[in-house]
Amino acid sequence: MAETYDWSKIAQNTKYLELKRKKRIFLFSWWFASTVFYFLLPILSGYFPELFKVKIVGVINFGYLFILSQFVMAFVVAIIYTKTANNEFDRLTDELVREIR
Repeated sequence: MAETYDWSKIAQNTKYLELKRKKRIFLFSWWFASTVFYFLLPILSGYFPELFKVKIVGVINFGYLFILSQFVMAFVVAIIYTKTANNEFDRLTDELVREIR
């Protein structure tokens, strides 16, 4: 027989509230940082097009490096989220499940 849970009681549990708060803070801050970084590309290229013509190494200019850094940023955010989820969020979830049962 399937177990039944009092979801309103779980929603008021301190472990659940802590998990929810930490995830919200983590996700919003990284979403905000990556969104600002993403929109810097059209803003900088629109208002400062000469910046994207600056040669850095040989024929590689600032524009190419900035665009490539967008991919690096996406991978970094994914790696940081995975590590945080595996270490912190999963630990809090396990504690919550143990407390509920």
